[in-house]
Amino acid sequence: MNCWALSLRCRVLFHAIETLILTYYDSFVLVSSQGHFPRLGNVGAFKNVSVVPTQATCGLPDRSTFCHSSVAVESIMSCTQRFCVQECPYRSSPSSYKLLLPEGLSTCVTEDKKDLHPGSFSNASSFIFHNHKDCFSTPRLLRLTASFTLTVWLKPEQEGVMCVIEKAIDGQTVFKLTISEKETMFYYRTVNGLQPPIKVMTLGRILVKKWIHLSVQVHHSRISFFLNGWEDDSTPFDSRILVGPVADGNADGTLQIGQSFTGLEQFVGRMQDFRFYPVALSNRDILEVFSGKFPHLHTQSECRCPGSHPRVHPLIQRYCIPNGADDTTNDRVLRLDAEAHPLYYINDDDIGTTWISSVFANTVGLDRGVSITIDLQNGQYQVFYIVLQFFSPHPEAIRIERKKRDDLKWEDWQYFAKNCSIFGMDNNGSLEKPDSVNCLQLPRFTPYSRGNLTFSVLTPEPNHRPGYNDFYNTPSLQEFVKATQVRIHLRGQYHTNESWVNFRHRYYGVNEVTVSGRCNCHGHADNCDTAMEPYRCLCVKESYTEGNNCDHCLPLYNDKPFHPGDQVHAYNCKPCQCYGHAESCHYDLAIDPFPQEYYRGSGGVCDNCQHNTAGRNCELCKDFHYRQAGADLSAIDVCKPCDCYATGTKNKSLLCDNIGGQCNCKRHVSGRQCNQCQEGFYNLQQSNPDGCSPCNCNTSGTVNGDITCHQNSGQCKCKANVIGLRCDNCNFGFKALRYSNEDGCEPCWCNSHGSVNQFCNPLTGQCSCKERVKGLHCDTCVDNFYGLDVTGCKACECNIAGSFSGTVCDAKTGQCACKPNIGGRQCNKCLDGYHKVQEKHSFVCLPCDCDKAGTVNGSLLCDKSTGQCPCKAGVTGLQCNQCMLHTYNLSMSNLLGCQRCDCDALGTLAGTVCDHVSGQCVCLPHRQGRRCNECKPGFYFSPSSVTGCLPCLCHVAGSGSQVCDTLTGQCICQDASVTGQTCERCKEHYFGFDSVTGRCQHCNCHPAGAISATCHLVTGQCVCKQFVTGLKCDNCVPDASNLDVHNLFGCSKTPLQQPPPTGEVLNSSVISLSWSSPDSPNSNRLTYLLYRDEAEIYAVEDYYPYSIQTFIDTTLSPYTFYSYYIQASNIHGSTRSASVTYRTKSGTPTGSLNLTPVFPVSHHSVLLYWTAPSNDSGPIEKYILTCTGLVDLQPCGQYEGLKTSAIIWNLMPFTKYVFSVQACTSGGCLKGQPVTVITAQAPPEGLLPPVIKTFSSTELSVEWSPPEKPNGIIIRYELYMRKSFGNFLTPEIRVFQSSGWLSPQPVLESANENALAPPQTSTTVTDLEPFTEYEFYVLAVNMAGSTSSDWISGRTAEAAPVFMPAPSVFPLSPYSLNVSWEKPEDNLSRGEVMGYSISLITEQRFLPPYSQVLHIAEAHELSYVATGLKPYRTYNFTITLCNQIGCVTSDPGMGQTLAAAPRKLAAPRVEGINSTMVKIIWSEPEELNGPSPIYQVERMDSSLATLSAEVTKGIRFPGNGYYRFASSTLPANTYFTGIKVKFRTQEPDGLIFFSASPGNQEEYIALQLRSGRPYFLFDPQGSAVAVTPTNDGGKEYNDNSWHQIIATRIQALGNITVDGQYTGSSLAASGSTIIGENTGVFVGGIPQGYSIVRRDVGMKTIIQKGFVGCLSDFFLKKMHTPYENWESLNWQDAEEQNNVYHIWEGCPIVLSEGAHFLGKGFLELHSDVFSGGQEFEISFKFRTDQLNGLLLFVYNKDGPDYLAPLGLADLLVYCCSHGAETLSSHQDSVIHVISHQ
Repeated sequence: MNCWALSLRCRVLFHAIETLILTYYDSFVLVSSQGHFPRLGNVGAFKNVSVVPTQATCGLPDRSTFCHSSVAVESIMSCTQRFCVQECPYRSSPSSYKLLLPEGLSTCVTEDKKDLHPGSFSNASSFIFHNHKDCFSTPRLLRLTASFTLTVWLKPEQEGVMCVIEKAIDGQTVFKLTISEKETMFYYRTVNGLQPPIKVMTLGRILVKKWIHLSVQVHHSRISFFLNGWEDDSTPFDSRILVGPVADGNADGTLQIGQSFTGLEQFVGRMQDFRFYPVALSNRDILEVFSGKFPHLHTQSECRCPGSHPRVHPLIQRYCIPNGADDTTNDRVLRLDAEAHPLYYINDDDIGTTWISSVFANTVGLDRGVSITIDLQNGQYQVFYIVLQFFSPHPEAIRIERKKRDDLKWEDWQYFAKNCSIFGMDNNGSLEKPDSVNCLQLPRFTPYSRGNLTFSVLTPEPNHRPGYNDFYNTPSLQEFVKATQVRIHLRGQYHTNESWVNFRHRYYGVNEVTVSGRCNCHGHADNCDTAMEPYRCLCVKESYTEGNNCDHCLPLYNDKPFHPGDQVHAYNCKPCQCYGHAESCHYDLAIDPFPQEYYRGSGGVCDNCQHNTAGRNCELCKDFHYRQAGADLSAIDVCKPCDCYATGTKNKSLLCDNIGGQCNCKRHVSGRQCNQCQEGFYNLQQSNPDGCSPCNCNTSGTVNGDITCHQNSGQCKCKANVIGLRCDNCNFGFKALRYSNEDGCEPCWCNSHGSVNQFCNPLTGQCSCKERVKGLHCDTCVDNFYGLDVTGCKACECNIAGSFSGTVCDAKTGQCACKPNIGGRQCNKCLDGYHKVQEKHSFVCLPCDCDKAGTVNGSLLCDKSTGQCPCKAGVTGLQCNQCMLHTYNLSMSNLLGCQRCDCDALGTLAGTVCDHVSGQCVCLPHRQGRRCNECKPGFYFSPSSVTGCLPCLCHVAGSGSQVCDTLTGQCICQDASVTGQTCERCKEHYFGFDSVTGRCQHCNCHPAGAISATCHLVTGQCVCKQFVTGLKCDNCVPDASNLDVHNLFGCSKTPLQQPPPTGEVLNSSVISLSWSSPDSPNSNRLTYLLYRDEAEIYAVEDYYPYSIQTFIDTTLSPYTFYSYYIQASNIHGSTRSASVTYRTKSGTPTGSLNLTPVFPVSHHSVLLYWTAPSNDSGPIEKYILTCTGLVDLQPCGQYEGLKTSAIIWNLMPFTKYVFSVQACTSGGCLKGQPVTVITAQAPPEGLLPPVIKTFSSTELSVEWSPPEKPNGIIIRYELYMRKSFGNFLTPEIRVFQSSGWLSPQPVLESANENALAPPQTSTTVTDLEPFTEYEFYVLAVNMAGSTSSDWISGRTAEAAPVFMPAPSVFPLSPYSLNVSWEKPEDNLSRGEVMGYSISLITEQRFLPPYSQVLHIAEAHELSYVATGLKPYRTYNFTITLCNQIGCVTSDPGMGQTLAAAPRKLAAPRVEGINSTMVKIIWSEPEELNGPSPIYQVERMDSSLATLSAEVTKGIRFPGNGYYRFASSTLPANTYFTGIKVKFRTQEPDGLIFFSASPGNQEEYIALQLRSGRPYFLFDPQGSAVAVTPTNDGGKEYNDNSWHQIIATRIQALGNITVDGQYTGSSLAASGSTIIGENTGVFVGGIPQGYSIVRRDVGMKTIIQKGFVGCLSDFFLKKMHTPYENWESLNWQDAEEQNNVYHIWEGCPIVLSEGAHFLGKGFLELHSDVFSGGQEFEISFKFRTDQLNGLLLFVYNKDGPDYLAPLGLADLLVYCCSHGAETLSSHQDSVIHVISHQ
């Protein structure tokens, strides 16, 4: 049989197994996606192969011979001798070389052992060539041959052209090698003189200060250059053709390294390992010189390529090709000997190569045979076919073995034999199990040679392997196909056993061993990377598997156990539901309700839940965390901390509800976090078992009898003069608490020092001490109390039952002395691990005794009050030591504590429960097993049965017992011939069931004559093939013979009616012939013989089903007749077809057709000429010259005619064109080799301006495109720049230059030059000035000229300003300064000025200077007047300039306000010296407001200075005064505000409290009266809010009665409460919640001249009128959480007070009309109070005890008129501009009424 035909047939088998595996499933509807499997391939190709005996290969150790024969058996009678040579035809070892360094070194060349090339030996040296004169080396002369190689390591230290080596004779260069960073040059001389140098562009490959390995390979007229070994495709960096061989015919001459003979081109740098080889090394040799590693090949790797063909063929490794040739070239030579037949030919995937074994001298050696082992190397494969294609006669016996793993023993896989008894086995033995091994009988007839053998692992005909049609459900069969090594043992041989046969016919020859298999990817990969070791399956994404064999699931895909895919189901790994809170999960069989099913159930458990989650699916929250109802379970923050307030939870528990987060609050505690008391309760304390205490307010002392109190302090709402937590004590200085008293208590004048409350004993003056405090001053704790502090003494309260009697608590801590197992400060709690048990009026603490197996996390702690241990979900009992109903087996490892009994509902007695220890269920009759899920022996499961079990009813004779399969009911048949559920009928291939013996008879159908092994169940008649007869189908019908198992007809008859071949004339030398089988082939195998002109030209065999045969008859003569017929034969006879005749077509012209361009070419046209070929095949009718552009593949011109030259016009510059010419006859055209021509370069055209992008304030990004028409190789770009100053432009400068190689067309000289990097087309210009305009243009240069773009401008971005001059400051008045500044230069402002910020700098003693922004000025403003300053003070101002990028602040500018009159001069202190003398002492004014003052002391008498009046505690405001406190008085940058104050007034309007943020007062807080109603105003920025009571019916509070306001803000919500009952609230809409820093806190009003810059309207407008009346009990909230902290406002801490009464002066209880003058000061009224005129009346009352005084003074600003009633001595004098009048005496301290008209 033809080898090629066999090869094709074997390759078709690669996919047969896949078809086989799919066959079984064709009738099923796929319910899910199928598995994924790599395609079958030859997994044994190019793998390691060995043979035993090791010398069992011909030609080893010496050349040998063998007999070569044809397919015909007759050839065995003679011997056509062939040689077998395993030696390499060329070199098999490295070539010798001459080391050129360190011979002949000049003195300036130094040796170095430190800086060596990579991979150097430790004792190696490099040689440094310096930039000195005569710095070179002159080694001994060497003579060049036609082939040589130079290799050297170089490390250049500078740029420029440098000579590596040069040889010269008589001053004339023989060859020279130079390098630079851009190109490598090779100069050479031929017999015709010095030739143009070879130039190779190496830009980017040879770098300064980098080691490079350079190899130059020369063979005759071809030169190749290698840089750092070879390129990725084993080719040189570049390869060129020399004009001729290098001419070096003289041994004389000079060799010089490092410098040319002209003294120029000095090499500066290092050289190392400079070698000269007298041969042209192969490419593999050059890589070995570079790396030290010789590249390995599959077959005879030691055989090297010759210098003429130095590269191993990339497709067929036994061939070598020249450098520079295409991979498909026919110019190739054998790397191995043509008569070599090495072992590695056996699996080189090439049917054209053959392994020949050594010749066996006798048949004994053949009987021992040989063993061939193929190591699959990189993993375990699934192997389905092994195909052996023989060159020699077929072996008589073959044994195939495998290793499933490399560490296991060999296992038998399959036997083949002419007679299987040689292995002690039956021919074609049956296969009982899927992994059984049998012996297949080889056919009696085999071809002499070119035979083949196929081992089908799944279907070893004629016996199919059990499970072959259910491969993926047959685990043993899946194991059976696995292999890592295959061993084939060949024994004996057909045809050569006869003694007369020449012994040199006795050898084994194998063309190819094909191991058809695939990677074992478990059904989860379509492809496999076999280049890796071990191989790696490329798992499909949707399988969610990983591993080299896709053999386990991804970390988060273990919801079901890993399952291999099959041809029906993909069985992809299923994802666990972890909601994004885990990185992996695992499968837990115990929790999967359907562990045996893939599509139902779930067993995934998430590992190490993150983000505070817990649970199987991370769907729960960990302890101490919770989630909101309906929250997204996949949110990262789904579980939030409980943040339970331990003080308010039971047992200090920090646990909360898993959903909602409600903490377990004590009895009187509320809130999610248990952090607040219920209404009517207060003082949340840990020690309080109920959490909060009742308010217990004294209704006699509370407003309107209110019983509620403050959450934290417990303070009830007391009346004006009542204090105490419960309003049960009078305030300091008051007594007699009565319900009927509106203010609660009467004054008692008690000294408050040392007392806790504010009431005293009206008789003894004893202060009312805090509870448990004694002593006149209340400074000592009574017995059994401890911890005296500001709140008093606390009772020890030791628990009598829990503490030792007769002991007292610790005086400092209050700790009582506890009994064993009892703890707590008061000894009233049990220790952890104990619980409290009440015994009458006492208690004891008993151990918890928790069962660790039943408690959560093995806890030993229980509830201290109940003793209940924390049980797992399935456990109960006080100690968690009992399983719940329907569970059993209490164990530590079970998360639920006990496991479910899972009793089978159908098999368990209803209403019963399982044993809690063993888990045994109570079973129904016919049921057994712990779960009652099994049938008793003799019964099997049936859904139709009430109990679920039916009797087996096995046949008495046919079955071995009455016990059947409990699931299917299948009885166990006692004989292999019997089948059926009850064993009552014959199995397939048997007949005649005997009900007595229980047996059947075997059909024994002849395997060759019967269609199948099945016969008639009663008669035993087999079903025979067409030409077979007999009960057992074991006889041929008449005229038939040769009963054959492989014959479809069983026997064979002579074939009849062979059709003649059908021919198709393809061309002048080829006819395609095809034919079909005879109409009656009458056999399963045919042999065809094709005859041409009565001579046999082709033979082929065909097997049923027969196919169309084809044969291409080639190498025929043109236009010639040929006659054909077919002879078809089978084993019984033959027949012949009729003859047919065909004639070939006429031929194409022959000879050479050479096309040559004329150089130099123009950049627009090309002239070409060509030679005329011979016209042996007919006259030339025309020449066709075509031109095609290589870029767009468009035609660029054409010529047709009989001339042999033509010009093609209108071409583009520097464009690659392909020209080809054809010579045509009527029979076809002869096409010459195409010629590629590049038109000449021209200067570039169409360069667009660059694109400028602002990169930063000092950088511009400039980018440009290549010219639209490069017209050549762009080798350089230059970028030029100039700066623009309005109409002035600076000279242009070059700011960037890039070099490279940008070729729009492939370069003719070197393909590698296209790999060079093109010149850079973008750059970033740095170090520019910010906010400055620059102009750019770009210049493009090619080898023919240059062109430039137009100018284009761009501006740098703004930058932060760098300098701002200090401002100038000069005074305008004592209260104002003028601040002015100048705009800095543009190079300092660096952008458009957006504005200026004027700040006042205030020095602080222990802190950094404080900066307060006074004004934000527009860009055009250059001055500002600072007002509201203090006189004669020095102020520092800074100016901050801002542009869009940033700001810069100037140094401070200093100025001083003008002087003004001093202020805040305190009253002098008077010390009596004697009865007539006093000493007067005074301090200087608090505000000097100028230089040191001059003091003048005056004395005056005070009027009615000792007048008594009843007053109450408080601060009195006359309406034009205020207190100013530090900004820290009010907490800043907080989300809360709290103000509590009592007030009394008769005025409808007045500002009580005000605080605002610096600058524009975006944030503020105010409390004020408007139209008699209180308003709480605040703005957290962007949304002002005014809050007033809404449930008081519009009541006005300026009724001269005391009222209390509580104003609070929490975030954006403001609340106001008046008198504890009238409330209101409002919400800010801006979303802001924080109020930041303030400029100070004002109470009672604001200073004159203070500017309210806010523009609020309506009720949100701030009242600027001062408060008139009294304020008391002023509190500010300092802390909100975890508890509220209110602090009283200390009036002595005020930074400034103006026109207010002192705190000691109090507020008068009764207000008298009029004004009180103490002898100083005056009251000025508005001018419109007295209009004057001719007639008027003045009337007023006065009282005084002084002799003299001015009562009234009225004057006219425009004239001399005045009016002045005076008190002189004891007379009242009325003065005016026209005289005076005495009225009466008045010095009597009685009120007088004056009336004057």
